Order: sequence, then structure tokens, then C-alpha cells
Amino acid sequence: MEHGQAHEHSIERELECVSQVPIFQRLSADQMMSVAQVTRPIHAEKGGTVFSTGEVSQTLYIVNQGQVRLYHLAEDGREQVLRVLNPGDFIGEIALFTDEIHSSYAEATKTTELCTISRSALTALIKKMPPLSMALLGALADRLKVAERQATLLAIPDALPRLAGYLRELSGHTAGTVDLPMSKQDLAAYLGMTPESLSRKLRQLVTAGIIETIGRRQVKITDATKLGDVAPA
Repeated sequence: MEHGQAHEHSIERELECVSQVPIFQRLSADQMMSVAQVTRPIHAEKGGTVFSTGEVSQTLYIVNQGQVRLYHLAEDGREQVLRVLNPGDFIGEIALFTDEIHSSYAEATKTTELCTISRSALTALIKKMPPLSMALLGALADRLKVAERQATLLAIPDALPRLAGYLRELSGHTAGTVDLPMSKQDLAAYLGMTPESLSRKLRQLVTAGIIETIGRRQVKITDATKLGDVAPA
């Protein structure tokens, strides 16, 4: 069940949307048009639900504009952020291979436009475009790597090396300024800590001369070596 509001289908809008997605970027112009023709837009306001846990997943969701966060609810009601989707990111590809039940919630963090492709339409496209199946498998492999990295970080008992490890991965192990892909509140939930704990650990890294915080969504890595010393081996 799609909770977002359906929008009028516009081939130009859908072409813009699918052209952002890496798995479609190697397709020819005609093939890209075929994808756009079976794509349908939905709209979600900030705080709106795109899908909920327990629902059958039969749709590929692509973020065109805005942002969507995926999260679990723990038994005590705390949120565990799994991933934040920005323009060009997608979710739901597992539905192509199995009757998957959503095990997480997807919520728009700002006014968001998504493109959706049904399971039947995408399966038909894959049969006509073999390169698309390989691109999807590659995307699944990348998703698995990200999930493994998050699991590794969450297994670290100390919050400071957990945060340092995340920033080190985000920066590519080099000094420089990086954009946080999510709000600090969501980052705290992603790393399994409270927002207050995240703020304290960021201040520790600032005091140590390892990072600088710039505004609300940027961090400057000033000493990549020291960051690596704090991060887990």
C-alpha cells in the first residue's frame, strides 16, 4: 500500500527521476524511456509515511526530490535509523525476487516526490533489458556492504570510536569537509546513541583538534590520522 499521494503522470518528470538512478544510467535513451513510461509519481509531505512495517513490498521507490528515512522501532519504542534516501536513491528492489514484507518504516523528512515502479512492470523490463538485472544485483551487493558496515559500527560498545569510524568511512579516510547525509538526530539513531551523546562525542573530537563542525550538516576532518587512531581498527 502506498501512503503518498499520487500525482499526475508526466513523462518528463519520470525521465528526470529515473535518470538520477545509477542502475538506469547505462541504458540507452529508448530503454530509459521504457522505464519512464511505467513509472508513477507519488508525493509525501514532511512526516508523511511512504510505507509501514508489515505491508507487502511490491514496489520500487525512487526519491526524485526530498528525503526519506528508513527506520525500525525497538520494543522500547526507540527508533533505529537504517538508512536515509536522498535524490537518486531507491528502496524495494528485494521485492523483485521474493514476496517481501516491509520490516521497517519509510517516512519523508521533508516534502518529497518519489517515482514508483511496480513489481510486474520492473520484472517485464528486466526480461527485455538483461543489463538491468546485472545493475540490480550490483546495487544489492552495495546495499549488503553498507548494512555490514553499520552492523560492525553498532557492535562497538564505545560511542566515540563508533562515531569516529562512521566519519572516517564518510570522508574516505582523508581530510576535508564532508556533508552529513542525514540530520544529527537521525545520525544519532543510525549509530545507536542519543542526540545528546552524539553532541558530546562531536565536541570531544572538536576539542581534540580532529574535526570542526560547520553549521548543522557539515563536518571538516582536520586530522585524518588522529581520526583513524580513534576509529576501530
